[in-house]
Amino acid sequence: MALRSLLFVSLMAGLAAPAMAAPATDADALLRDLRQAYGGAHWNGVRGWHAEGKQTSEDLTGAWQATVNLGNGYYITRTRNDLFTTAEGFDAQGHWRQDITGLSHPLDSDEAKIVTVSENWLRGLGFLRPELPASYRVLPDAKDRKHRYLQLEATPAGGRPVTLWIDPATHRLDRAVWQSSFLTVTERYSDYRAVDGKQLPFQIHTTETTVSGASDGETDTVVSDYQMMGGGAAIDTQRPANQVTDVTMAHDALQAIAPMHLEAGVLLVDVSINGHAPAPFILDTGGHAILTTDAANKLGLRTQGQGVATGSGPGSMSTSYTKVDDLALGDAHVRDLPFSVMPFPYSFYERGEGKEPIAGILGLEVFERFAVTYDYDRGELRLQPFDHGQAPQAAEGDALTLRFTDDMPLTTAQLDGHRGMFGIDTGNGSYLLTFPQWAERNGIATRYAAGAPIPTGGVGGLFTAHIAHAHELVLGNQRLDNVVAMLTRTDAGATGNPSEAGNIGQDVLARYNVHFDYRRQQMVLMPRKDAPPKHYAMAGIRVTKQQESPDRFQVIDVIPDSPAAQAGLRKGDAIVAANGKPASVLGTNDLRAMSGWQPENTPLTLKLADGRELKMVMRDLAPR
Repeated sequence: MALRSLLFVSLMAGLAAPAMAAPATDADALLRDLRQAYGGAHWNGVRGWHAEGKQTSEDLTGAWQATVNLGNGYYITRTRNDLFTTAEGFDAQGHWRQDITGLSHPLDSDEAKIVTVSENWLRGLGFLRPELPASYRVLPDAKDRKHRYLQLEATPAGGRPVTLWIDPATHRLDRAVWQSSFLTVTERYSDYRAVDGKQLPFQIHTTETTVSGASDGETDTVVSDYQMMGGGAAIDTQRPANQVTDVTMAHDALQAIAPMHLEAGVLLVDVSINGHAPAPFILDTGGHAILTTDAANKLGLRTQGQGVATGSGPGSMSTSYTKVDDLALGDAHVRDLPFSVMPFPYSFYERGEGKEPIAGILGLEVFERFAVTYDYDRGELRLQPFDHGQAPQAAEGDALTLRFTDDMPLTTAQLDGHRGMFGIDTGNGSYLLTFPQWAERNGIATRYAAGAPIPTGGVGGLFTAHIAHAHELVLGNQRLDNVVAMLTRTDAGATGNPSEAGNIGQDVLARYNVHFDYRRQQMVLMPRKDAPPKHYAMAGIRVTKQQESPDRFQVIDVIPDSPAAQAGLRKGDAIVAANGKPASVLGTNDLRAMSGWQPENTPLTLKLADGRELKMVMRDLAPR
């Protein structure tokens, strides 16, 4: 997805101007050489800066500008292309980001605050400012494409280490590398030019990659002009107004109601695009507005750009963009909404013969515009618009505070007696996820790693995780002892995030009616009238369906010693019927529901394309 370039230019007060030295071997000497190489005393008296240029990301190019106030550390960056405008900044209220749909949310988790310290330090050329507290450590030299670089690790007070790659010939930065949540960020600087005696980079190339090496996008920033600001200059870093102006309510309704239902744990809501008949969308607190390529083609929408997105799993998926004139959820209409378009596989969106395919995902843009209630008892989604008459009232129930590292809401929960920050993910139709780094730090990884192996994944592809029954999950004032937790892998992308404890999805959330109010940064859990009991018996299979063979499911994984394995099912088999229902009328989620989350000893009969009929009795495979 689009990245936030950390163009770094700054105020420098009282810099010395030592003579240029030979390549240094200690931190103090390296810092002296850096300061001289960037202009030394020419930085004296600079109190802020403004820069303009062009930025290209995901094959979309637009105007870019950045302003930084070095007196208080506030900044703002803006990018505008043909489809959307984005912005990001830091002010007295903290770090914030404006997404491609024009509204903002805070970045205020502990992880976000730590990363912000380091990124602000780098943006402000902190290595040139002795008055900014930071610790330094010389690392072994690095090589890249036959070039040798000096390495200096800098850790700003309260921040995360940043590795500075220094060109020994010029004593200027070639790149900076740091960790941000589950991504490694690398920012490379080139085309240095003199500006009033200061050496500044006019090209910045930024990449973000997962631990497995999958790209989460690249950004190229080309600066056309720098302006330095002295002590008396006005430095404008004010964030844009965060007011909803693109929502209308039909019939002057105060709230909108749209049908919703769970389909094998996947929450689907009816949405109309550009006046077309309603189609099912996943409403995902961990997602963004996305159309499947299949849906975009059927709607006749033109796409622009070409990028990549990461998510659950070690890989990534390509993405492009389009704009929807009108999105309708019941009586609520949103105008001119940018969407990503992604080539999800057929098994993601097909729902069986005679059922409308899943058209895509809705996420952050909905929750920024509405207070949203998932009423599972009534099968209704209720939306109350912000900035449209009377403000939505606070919901009554068990209120939990939400925080953000990126775009997914996070809250504090306790698993097996250990507190951590968990993502709240209404798009997760599977188990409670536990991330391995947090589980290892808290001494519970071994227990879950010994659980049943199970294939899982998402945008980033498939991987094998392990499941076991949790001793207890505490969420707000709610204590749950019938929950299965899945231990993911360190290379599982967003679902192997080292800065979070895990991810709470529909298996837990659907036990309540749930209200989200992003203006109050709250999630409220409200009791259901008759929440269905939770069961975890399964056959132990993972299947997919190909568009060219809609009359069968291909078996892509069978859990060892599971009921399916004991009945003789093998990877590569083709299922043409389940419990007497032809595969052609079953969606992938239908078979998923029939073969999992069932009461103990539920029977399942699978008919295979080779004529075999396999009977099995499902059981809970997760150890207690």
